[in-house]
Amino acid sequence: MEEYERVKNWLISSGLCVQDKSDPNVGAVHSFYDTKKNEFGFLYPEITGYYLSTMKFLYNQEESDKYLEIAKLCGKWLSSIYDRYGGIVMGVGSEQRMLDQIFSFDTSICAKGFLDLYEISGDEQCKQYAKKMLDWLVSKCVEEDGTVKPVMNRKSQQFMETPMWYAQKGCFGIKLAMPFLQYEEPKFKEIAIKIVNTFTKFQNQDGSFALHLGSKSVNLHSHCYAMEGLVYAYSVLKDPKYLESCKRGLDWVVKNINEDGSIFLWTNFNYKSKAAYPIAQLIRLMILVDRVENKPRYKEAARHLTDFLLTLQATEENPKMNGGFYEEFYKSVLGWKKQSRINSWTSMFALQAINWIENYNTASFENSVKHLF
Repeated sequence: MEEYERVKNWLISSGLCVQDKSDPNVGAVHSFYDTKKNEFGFLYPEITGYYLSTMKFLYNQEESDKYLEIAKLCGKWLSSIYDRYGGIVMGVGSEQRMLDQIFSFDTSICAKGFLDLYEISGDEQCKQYAKKMLDWLVSKCVEEDGTVKPVMNRKSQQFMETPMWYAQKGCFGIKLAMPFLQYEEPKFKEIAIKIVNTFTKFQNQDGSFALHLGSKSVNLHSHCYAMEGLVYAYSVLKDPKYLESCKRGLDWVVKNINEDGSIFLWTNFNYKSKAAYPIAQLIRLMILVDRVENKPRYKEAARHLTDFLLTLQATEENPKMNGGFYEEFYKSVLGWKKQSRINSWTSMFALQAINWIENYNTASFENSVKHLF
């Protein structure tokens, strides 16, 4: 599929991932490409973790060592960041505050990235870094009730919450169960179960996931993170309540699809956006659930979402843009406008979504869910 090849080429060859071995940040992945400033954004440790998982996906698709070699560069940079700052900081760039915050969610994504790199490289050091990160999450972040503290100040070593939605305990914490289950250690399995069982605290009667405990707002991206944790937990633990919760979440989504195939990023919130990244996440989730039951329950909805997603793929000739996915359409006084950022994680999610929708009839749940990131 042409769209798949184009986004793959953007992820590998646009400069998104620093591959110049003379660059001190070789292996780092940028957050986005700014089409107004004509430059890549800050270096993003969390997204470098996602990139490791993306390289595992591509490596297993094509059995090409080039993806393994890129992944090794990324792992080396990510481990250097962990060693230098004592954890997974928010970002490396012009803003000091990014170096002062260590996020539990970002740490879990990087732990999973290291486990994925371990699977394709056999390098025990990767597994050791994953364990360090998971141990920190257990000792510092996971509460007795399974909720997760979101962010720690690196200098004071104190946890804090801020008005930002991602700096408060939220349903997105359910996704942290994934690397704990992937590690295959009994104590981590217990932690994963505690985390994933918080779905009962966050899921509303209509199937949506409240952004925060007691919140009326729903953030589609976080809603998807919760379902990703649930479907992955189902794949390992085989507890049907996780699959049923995920299906309820998807049924709520289907009821909220707009005519153009978009879904609003926020419910009961004042920012209006039709974002691409949760759409790509939803396509993956719908296909996974359909593959579990071998029924086309969400096939039509997934194709409708795909049609919208592809409207946000960059077609500009500039190789730093072509093939990547714009972040969103946002509502302005002049109507819907395309955001000026071509986004890294949107493009990674879209890569997998396009591949899976193209191979809808032949994909297996067991193999596909192992590559969910």
